[in-house]
Amino acid sequence: RPYACELTVAAGPCLRFSAFYYSKGANQCYPFNYSGCGGNANRFSTNQKCRRTCVV
Repeated sequence: RPYACELTVAAGPCLRFSAFYYSKGANQCYPFNYSGCGGNANRFSTNQKCRRTCVV
């Protein structure tokens, strides 16, 4: 799996919009409100992209 799939979710400190993150423990993708700045690479624009990248 890519490095992004190893990171915990990090929303960041700015204005929020919907995104998806991968939970390594659950091996699933979940929605969260991303702030638009900060955060990390464990952030995907769609559930499909998250699942295609990270779910085993």
